[in-house]
Amino acid sequence: MAQSYAYLDNTGILHLHSLESEASKHGKYVGTNLEHDESSFPIIGGVGVVYYVHTDKAYINGNKNDGKAS
Repeated sequence: MAQSYAYLDNTGILHLHSLESEASKHGKYVGTNLEHDESSFPIIGGVGVVYYVHTDKAYINGNKNDGKAS
């Protein structure tokens, strides 16, 4: 599995990027083995999820306004 780099955006949403140089542009980041979809969101259980760190909730294929809570 390829390594990716995880970081939080300014609203507390988790993103992943395959390039360390891109992740570092957002401040703190960490290497991980999580895969990500084309929108930079982690893939969990075979689907892309939008994860909000401040509420500890994830939404399948969309954000909290239009996604299904996982």
